[in-house]
Amino acid sequence: MALYNDANENRSLTAGLGATCIAVLTFVLIFLYDRANAGQINDLLFQSTLLVIVVSLFLISVSSLNYWFVMEAFRTAPSRAPVYQRRADEFFASSLVLLLLEPTLILLTVKLYLVGAIALALWIAGVVVLGLGWRDVR
Repeated sequence: MALYNDANENRSLTAGLGATCIAVLTFVLIFLYDRANAGQINDLLFQSTLLVIVVSLFLISVSSLNYWFVMEAFRTAPSRAPVYQRRADEFFASSLVLLLLEPTLILLTVKLYLVGAIALALWIAGVVVLGLGWRDVR
């Protein structure tokens, strides 16, 4: 039952992160699209930022679906629940890594290179912490 409750809470969390991702996508499009068309910002970074946001949103959605599959598996095939749980956790971790990269890309896109470099260093530190923690719990 604990796995079911965890999956339900994680499914709710991913919905919130998905909404955050959509808000960031909207922000980037509203404030940077015209600047990209005018050549005022790096077009490659702008498109990379949009790509990371879209991929992150996709991974969050797939993670949410797999948490839902965990809940459904408890009703129909309980032995499948851990498989869906592991898959959901992996998609969630991947989406979180990309979601945390978004601010770095936005800062670099608008040519705030010093703050962007610091954000990139913090993102790398976060990925290392995630990797170490993942290794410890797996």
